Amino acid sequence: MRDEEKFVGRCLVTFLGGPSRASVSEGENPPDLYFHLDGCSIGVEVTRLSQCTFEPNGTLGNRATQDSFGIRLLEELNNDVGPNLPRGVSLLVGLWVPVPNASRFKKTLTHWVARIVTSEQGFKEEREIEGSKVSVSVVEQLASGMKIAGFVVNKNSSADIGMNARLILEDRIRSKAGICGRLSRPVWLALLNDYWLADANTYAVAGRQLNISHCFERIFLVSHQGAVNELAIGA
Repeated sequence: MRDEEKFVGRCLVTFLGGPSRASVSEGENPPDLYFHLDGCSIGVEVTRLSQCTFEPNGTLGNRATQDSFGIRLLEELNNDVGPNLPRGVSLLVGLWVPVPNASRFKKTLTHWVARIVTSEQGFKEEREIEGSKVSVSVVEQLASGMKIAGFVVNKNSSADIGMNARLILEDRIRSKAGICGRLSRPVWLALLNDYWLADANTYAVAGRQLNISHCFERIFLVSHQGAVNELAIGA
């Protein structure tokens, strides 16, 4: 079992009565797990809820996947260029993703940032690289000790938390129902929430707004803190 499946399994066991009443075992993928409760065996499919992006072709993308490029790039800049910064200052770098050509963007950005290392505190500049906005500011050295840090802005994301939650929920239910619909035994769906801006109440509202058919007897929302809530879809 993957770590996330083990975690979700432990959370469900606690939520549904503890180890004296329930246990989990590895599934055949699908389902990811088997949940054993009061002498019954139920399949459990596990998936993540991650913020979506709205792609130019009309499809939904995964923001975490797109943002990971920018996050890795900031880490590489800190490791490769950061040591050349003078004592007492840091760089704050803002990246707008996705970028059409990652390798050219990285090369051009790295050369530009490397030239800024001699600039004085208070310097700030924005420019466009490979069609994407970038900002760099020279600031007082960060309390964390990092020489280069920053933020990532996704150009294809929405700030509407409720809409995001509804679209994510519908996408995951439809996708997993297509995978699990032919299973012969009862099956549940467990949703591990990576979209921290949406809480259990947000997903509860989103679930009631959906009108979709699926094969799951029960659907559970699991937070990274271990909280479990059951969702009613279309109720």
